[in-house]
Amino acid sequence: MNKFILFLFSLTLVSCSLKKEIGAVKHTHLPRPIGPYSHSTNYGDLIFISGQIGLDQKTNSIKPGIEAQTVQIFENLKVILENNDSDFNHIVKTTIFITDMKQFEMVNKIYSRYFNNRFPARSTVEVISLPKNASIEIECIAVKNK
Repeated sequence: MNKFILFLFSLTLVSCSLKKEIGAVKHTHLPRPIGPYSHSTNYGDLIFISGQIGLDQKTNSIKPGIEAQTVQIFENLKVILENNDSDFNHIVKTTIFITDMKQFEMVNKIYSRYFNNRFPARSTVEVISLPKNASIEIECIAVKNK
């Protein structure tokens, strides 16, 4: 029992001595943020990705229609994940904000194309409106690909 307590104490000391900082990645090939926020921040191996709307990287304008917006969101997420040493297989949680729940099945069809073996935990919320009159916004939490 004493060895176990000593082990836990040692483990606690080691984990407290590891300095972790909140970081923000400078992303390239993404539309400019539309407000005072980072596309992503990280803490240790956790990656927090801000809600993404279907903004085109080249024109910084919203794609027309929910289908094109959803595809563009996933392409933007792909860049953010890569810049954070991660990928879709390392997303643990997504939250989808959608302005018309009648579009839910179409969003699911596109969403399922981006995940291989496992789907992350997910919430979907219908909202009245989104920035730039977008039809959909997706945010997520991922871990680094070790």
